Amino acid sequence: MMRTPPLAAVAVVAVLALQPPSSTEPPPPSSSSSPAPTTTISEPPPTSSSSSTPPPTSSSVQEPPPSTVPPSTPAPPPPAPAPVAGGGREWTLTASRLELGGLNFAGIVDTVVNGQVIKVLKFTTTDMKIKDLVQSGEISPGTKLITAARPGSTSTVSSGRIELFTVQLKGNLDILGIKIPVDYSAAHPPPLNVPFAVFTEVTVRNTDLRGGTLKIPGARISVVSDQAPVERR
Repeated sequence: MMRTPPLAAVAVVAVLALQPPSSTEPPPPSSSSSPAPTTTISEPPPTSSSSSTPPPTSSSVQEPPPSTVPPSTPAPPPPAPAPVAGGGREWTLTASRLELGGLNFAGIVDTVVNGQVIKVLKFTTTDMKIKDLVQSGEISPGTKLITAARPGSTSTVSSGRIELFTVQLKGNLDILGIKIPVDYSAAHPPPLNVPFAVFTEVTVRNTDLRGGTLKIPGARISVVSDQAPVERR
C-alpha cells in the first residue's frame, strides 16, 4: 500500500517546476533602456597665434608681399642765400656829436656797393641827433655832392624805424663824459648792444639809410668837381 506524500512536499515540488531554467548569459537589453552612447570625434578649437597662416581666400590672385625697401626721402632744398641789403653808393657823415636813441645793433649783413657785395654793420634806431652835420658822397667819378647844416645846429632823423648800414663808424664813444676811442667795422663790430649811444668827433661811412625823416637846419648843398665847386642853397 502506497503512502501519500505530505502536502508540504507537493507544494515545494510544484514551485520548483514553475521556475524558468537558469542561464549564465546576461539577458538581452530591453527596448526601454537608454541607447548606447555613440563615439564623437571633435576637433580641437584653433589656437590663436600670430604665426599661424590664414586660410587661403577664394580669389586666385595673390597679393604681392609688402616692400621692405623704405620710401625714398626727397632731397632737402638748397639753403636760401643770405639776404643782401639794397645797395647804392658809399657816403660819409661827419659830426661833432651824434646821438642814437632806441638803438639796436642788428649784426653784420651783406650789401651791394658799386656792383660789389661787401659786409657792413646794420643798426636800427628810432631817433638820431646830429650836430654840425656834413654829408658827402661821390655822384660820378671826380664829382661829389656835399650837404652841410648851419654851423652849430642839430639835424634830426625821426618819425619811425630807421635802418642804417655802416661800413665804418670811427670817433669817441662818450660814456658819462668819458671819451673812449672806437673804430667799428664788419671786422671789428661793437662788443655790446646798447639802447642808447653818444659819439663825438665822429666819422661814419654809410651805404644806405632807410626810414625816418631827415631835417637839416640851414642846409647848404654843393657839387664839388675837379674843376670848380658849385654851391646850391
